[in-house]
Amino acid sequence: MAHPSLYIIDGHAQIYRSYYAPFRDLTSPSGEPTRATYVFCSSLFNLIRERRPDYLVMALDTSDETVFRRDIDPDYKANREPPPEDLPPQADRIVSIVEAMGVPILRKPGFEADDLMATLVERLGDRGLDIYLVSKDKDLEQLLCDKLPGGGAVRLYDPGKDQVTDSAALLETKGYAPELAVEIQTLTGDSTDNVPGVKGIGVKTAAKLIDKYGSADGVLKNADKLTPKQKENVLAFAEQMPITRQLVTLRRDVEFPFDPEAARFPGIPVDRVRPIFEELGFGRLTERLESFREEGMAASVAPRAAEAAVAPTAGADYRLVNTKAALTALARDLSKQPAFAFDTETTALRPVGAELVGLSFSWKGGTGWYVPVRSTTGDTLPVDLVVKTLGPVLTDAAIRKVGQNLKYDLVVLKQVGIEVAGVYFDTMIASFVLDPMRRSHGMNALSRELLDYDPIPISDLIGKGKDQITIDEADLARVCEYAAEDADVTWRLYEVLSKQMAGSPFEKLFYETEMPLVEVLAEMEHNGIALNTDILAGMSNTMAQRMSELTREIHAHAGHEFNIDSTKQLANVLFDEQGLPVIRKTKTGRSTDADTLEALKRTTDSPIPPLVLEYRELAKLKGTYVDTLPEMICERTGRVHASFNQTGAVTGRLSSSDPNLQNVPVRTEAGRQIRSAFVVGLKDHTLLVADYSQIELRVLAHFCQDDKLMEAFRTGLDIHAFVAAQVNGVAIEEVTRDQRSRAKAVNFGIIYGQTAFGLARSLDISRSDAESFIAEYFLRYPRIRLFIDECIDRVRKKGYAETILGRRRPIEELRSRNKQRVAFGERIAVNTVIQGSAADLIKKAMIDIHRAIKEGRLQSKMLLQVHDELVFETPKQRVEAETPIIRELMTTAIPLDVPIAVDIATGPNWLESKE
Repeated sequence: MAHPSLYIIDGHAQIYRSYYAPFRDLTSPSGEPTRATYVFCSSLFNLIRERRPDYLVMALDTSDETVFRRDIDPDYKANREPPPEDLPPQADRIVSIVEAMGVPILRKPGFEADDLMATLVERLGDRGLDIYLVSKDKDLEQLLCDKLPGGGAVRLYDPGKDQVTDSAALLETKGYAPELAVEIQTLTGDSTDNVPGVKGIGVKTAAKLIDKYGSADGVLKNADKLTPKQKENVLAFAEQMPITRQLVTLRRDVEFPFDPEAARFPGIPVDRVRPIFEELGFGRLTERLESFREEGMAASVAPRAAEAAVAPTAGADYRLVNTKAALTALARDLSKQPAFAFDTETTALRPVGAELVGLSFSWKGGTGWYVPVRSTTGDTLPVDLVVKTLGPVLTDAAIRKVGQNLKYDLVVLKQVGIEVAGVYFDTMIASFVLDPMRRSHGMNALSRELLDYDPIPISDLIGKGKDQITIDEADLARVCEYAAEDADVTWRLYEVLSKQMAGSPFEKLFYETEMPLVEVLAEMEHNGIALNTDILAGMSNTMAQRMSELTREIHAHAGHEFNIDSTKQLANVLFDEQGLPVIRKTKTGRSTDADTLEALKRTTDSPIPPLVLEYRELAKLKGTYVDTLPEMICERTGRVHASFNQTGAVTGRLSSSDPNLQNVPVRTEAGRQIRSAFVVGLKDHTLLVADYSQIELRVLAHFCQDDKLMEAFRTGLDIHAFVAAQVNGVAIEEVTRDQRSRAKAVNFGIIYGQTAFGLARSLDISRSDAESFIAEYFLRYPRIRLFIDECIDRVRKKGYAETILGRRRPIEELRSRNKQRVAFGERIAVNTVIQGSAADLIKKAMIDIHRAIKEGRLQSKMLLQVHDELVFETPKQRVEAETPIIRELMTTAIPLDVPIAVDIATGPNWLESKE
């Protein structure tokens, strides 16, 4: 029998989580910061709708300075940084909204929210409640309980992941039961709260020791049985152990008034909350409020399990098409539509190599058709018949096709011989173009936000984890409902987003650049690129040997063995044992990141930092590319098929995954060698690489209109040598290598807002020299300084930066009173214009080249796009004829006021094509 549910929100933890959520900055009409407020309220609405709490309460911390644990240890939480300046007012606003909703708020001076939550669990254990602690704080693990005295249980609920953790889940994921949580933390401490633990003992080791000796005290009593290092550290911790135990143990006896009935949650008082949301400009949340009114707001509304099966429109009509007659009728109806939405179901996330399971269609809200071609639980249609019957409709360019992440569906259908035409509207890309700062452009997130409807999660059909099945193994009736709903929701999103797009400043960008690019990327993904696995295997062995050598060298210099991959152990070696200066501290301790190691490499004589840097680079390349790339080869094609993402970067640049080709390093020898493994895969063909030359600097010259810079590009001078000559007052032929390097660093640094400090660090020069160079640079090129200032001023006035094709990136940072955020906003104000415009240029070029390929003017196949370069597979006998065509299409895609240069080279692999 189900027990009534009590949800206790860990208030400040969820407020902080909302503040740091990956969500765009928001402000109210009056200028009040509201991002955290919006995210918190949205999350709270999700909890109320999906979890249906019978009782609801929120617990809050009091000041760190007054909490009783400070009396035990004055250093408790002493490492905490003050909150960002725009967080406290949002926290106050959130508290006022929760109060307006009638949710009791618990506070007690001197105690933390965790103690109040522990006390509530203790007090209400005999009331037959299922208690959910709304938090992901490990400190609360000690409260988990499968069976309370009065029935019910205590569980953790993570609203961000919609994940419940009970005792069994804790044991499975972390290796210990709730009753041992205090013992574990007594040994490990808590670096987040500055609570010390035994040096060198983490959670896994602590769990093993506690399992063996029963408790932290038991570990101490059996110190002689531990390893010599563990014994030394445990004994050194003996005096601190009882203090740490006190600090990590939650109080269950806090005195405060609480009436359980006051926490009963009948629903949201819409009329009390609505004026607050209207004041804050929360239009979408206000609409969601009204939906609670329509549902009665009461806790007795149908539970989540039933809600998931409800169609987005009352009386939705979802039909299974698994007879030839029904398929013929569907094809006839589709042929009469000016537009329709469609979606594919497959056996895998990667489209190339995935097996088609079925197709779904919709052209009217509340309707959907599903055509299965694979199922182990019901009757399906032969894929050949489906292709023959629906192919003419899908390949008819006169019928507009709508979809969510259409590229995936285009690639899947290419595998069965269907070249979809009439690609018109992708709801994912429309969302990105209209609002690039939106938290998610996925269908489920957009449905919740724009339709206030939560689609059936795929996990309802195929499960999770090790018991997960493929969708063709799921119940066919449920698959029909799920797939048809996808098409239905996509169509309804299209109706909303197409209206938002119509007449907007983004209409031309969307229809003329982003949508045509979908077909280009689908073709690239379908083509893929060949790999030489023998090269990678050889690299793997060489890297492994070098890493072993580096490990021995590092250990020799340290005087003992340690785990180089452990940040904590490395920090101990560098700062405690070697006595090197601490460069930077983070919330988790002393930093040993790349910047820190580079600084130590420059400023100290220690041999360890450069060796660790080399070790890390090899480990990263080996794990990310060398050992992983062969696993990504598709068995059917023998090629790697990277996925190219249009919505991955707010500047509009393309990103890639599986593998991430944008991050293959080109400045190190090891990184360059990885490129040699990408090879030509067809006989009598070659790889042709076309690379824009210094395109972002040319875009800068176009925008800033600096006469000297433009003239240098027009006359074909070495731009870095030219700038070095100008700044240093020497003839261009007299420019030294160091002078050119400094000029190059500044030229590219401008695009990314590099400071004198950054330039000094990258060139290993003094800060004063860097400042002098930058000052002289802007003295020589005043229009660049003017352009930068104009970019920043335009953002201050309009709130966004804009690219050459009209792509906009909102930049709220310039309104902050935090100097670091303002500086970041200024950098991206300039970077968005330059980098985003360069991205616009290569996208247009790709579209033009794709068109030339389709028209038969080019026989090359486009395989990859990485930053400013395109990689083709070209018949050798066509290289001479096609090189000038590709160059012309790339240089004329978007006219600039300076010449656009493209370097083109060919070779048997990606590396040699670059040389």
